[in-house]
Amino acid sequence: YMNFNMLDNRKDLTKNNFLGNKLEIFQFSNGYRGNMDSVLVAASVAAESGQKVLELGSGNGVALCCLLYRISDLEVFGIEIDKRAADLCRQNIIFNKFKATILNSDLTTNIRELQSVSFDHVFMNPPYFKRNTVKKSPTLSTRQAKIETVSLSEWFSVAKKRCKPKGKVTIIQRIERLPEIIKCLDGYFGQITVQPISSFKDTTPKTVIVQATKSSSGAFKLLAPKIVHKRNLLTGKVLYEDEFKKILGSGHPLRLY
Repeated sequence: YMNFNMLDNRKDLTKNNFLGNKLEIFQFSNGYRGNMDSVLVAASVAAESGQKVLELGSGNGVALCCLLYRISDLEVFGIEIDKRAADLCRQNIIFNKFKATILNSDLTTNIRELQSVSFDHVFMNPPYFKRNTVKKSPTLSTRQAKIETVSLSEWFSVAKKRCKPKGKVTIIQRIERLPEIIKCLDGYFGQITVQPISSFKDTTPKTVIVQATKSSSGAFKLLAPKIVHKRNLLTGKVLYEDEFKKILGSGHPLRLY
């Protein structure tokens, strides 16, 4: 149905492995590239077979493919503003033998295909940086992936609209955006769970995963930081902690409790 040799021969693409070679993903050599955060946010979505899941800003499809690898029989949608990325995302999903509907649109437009659909899970890995806080990257797709064009509150208002009651929203972001995230959730989402992620045992968390439940009155929870790396004391070599080895190498879930 599609000639993947053409993708292999494209000069602007690289082919990268995720989940310990279980997924092969084509990525733009000079644009946004899926990374550990894409894998972690997908691992945090506690979906079950038969549920409906929406990713806001699906990029080239790394997170969606990780999620589809881990959980079968999901009905999955992704929204991606960058047309090239949306096309590549579709191809990556087919190439890895999954099914998903990828809509090329900005978040703030009312998307006809989604008007009557509500989701058990909405998840996102939005740009980390506010506008005007960092030097702009030369390529547009990297810029769109790293620097906000749409404010965080807009991402959450889409999540709010698209989540069913008791549906969950999951986000990975830089820790300094946490107050803003909490503010965006306030009033609509409860049972907010905050999971800080630290590179090493003795470093301050730079990243946070936040999960919340729509129209829930559950209590706020701040979990102990999860530690990604450890150093081998003899060789000084940096290794993944066991939990992250399983998440990044075998597609295990990241449990938020």
